[in-house]
Amino acid sequence: MPKRKENQEFASMGEKDCWHSYGLQMLTPTKFSNVVGKILRGRYVLISTKLDRRLEHLFPN
Repeated sequence: MPKRKENQEFASMGEKDCWHSYGLQMLTPTKFSNVVGKILRGRYVLISTKLDRRLEHLFPN
């Protein structure tokens, strides 16, 4: 198959605004505190797991 004559261009990736608790574990302490601050301010969303949803009745808001 011949090579393409033009380079493929892809859209740039946007800012990650949905976080899973497991993804937060892999961050450096500085990045973790920045992300958690944005979650608390409502700029980012924390995705809950099945376990979290089962425990909601124990810890209502």
